Amino acid sequence: MPFDGICNSALVCTLADVLDDLPDLLQKEVRLAQAEFTEKIRDGAQASVWMMVAGLLGFVTFFILIEAAIFAIASLGLALHWSCLIVAAVIGGCSAAAFFYGRSTMPNTLVPTRSVSQVNEDIRTVKEQLT
Repeated sequence: MPFDGICNSALVCTLADVLDDLPDLLQKEVRLAQAEFTEKIRDGAQASVWMMVAGLLGFVTFFILIEAAIFAIASLGLALHWSCLIVAAVIGGCSAAAFFYGRSTMPNTLVPTRSVSQVNEDIRTVKEQLT
């Protein structure tokens, strides 16, 4: 037969071997990707925990600084309760300023207008091509 030489050639045998090994190779690649993904998730979770600890310590530091400001004002001869009220008023003013600034920068609508218009344009194009 004329195809006997082709079926026994080295190229066909090599190609057959490659195709036989392809599912095993794909499984190993998927397992490697899963292992890498698991490692990245674990490292990300560990980093997140350390960042939360840092945030908590920063929060405690902020309160200690507030306390130091209260005592600094009280050391000037003002009563402790007035010192607390002064610091609270300053922090409240900063809080109000941050709130109003944030509100002024907020967009009027949260709808992604560019994406919606693009989707509408895509729908219009598909309708035109179908009719």
